[in-house]
Amino acid sequence: MINELVIGHADARLVAQAVLDAAGANRKPIAVAVVDNRGDIVYFTRQDGASAVDIRNAERKAYTAAFIGRDSSLWRQQITHDGRTVADWSDLNVTTIHGGWTLRRQSQVIGGIGVTGTGDEDSDEQLALKGAEAAAQISVDEWRTKRDPRPIRAR
Repeated sequence: MINELVIGHADARLVAQAVLDAAGANRKPIAVAVVDNRGDIVYFTRQDGASAVDIRNAERKAYTAAFIGRDSSLWRQQITHDGRTVADWSDLNVTTIHGGWTLRRQSQVIGGIGVTGTGDEDSDEQLALKGAEAAAQISVDEWRTKRDPRPIRAR
């Protein structure tokens, strides 16, 4: 029996909120997409003024991170090194634009997060990292509630 872990709506909302909190009010409006391990939208939000291009790119970045299983900037480096292009995947939803982070739990891809709108790919990527860190913290908090608190030698 295969147990598949997938990010749920509540966790996806917390991840997106971590990005919005990190962005603060002094930036350009951003769009944040959180997808499951298949690249399907679980949670999406945008700030007032985010463009249609920002919305679509946030979705594509999140999709790429989940579907390919690599952060979008890392995937760009890999395919460039391999002498390939995005077109080799024949998938119009994948992108190499920075700002997509893979979300993992127990070594499994559970989803992806994409952030767009700062006007700078590296800033988008740093905000997406804040979301990935929030997802990791959720995983750690969950583990702490389930672990045996006794020292290993006392079990």
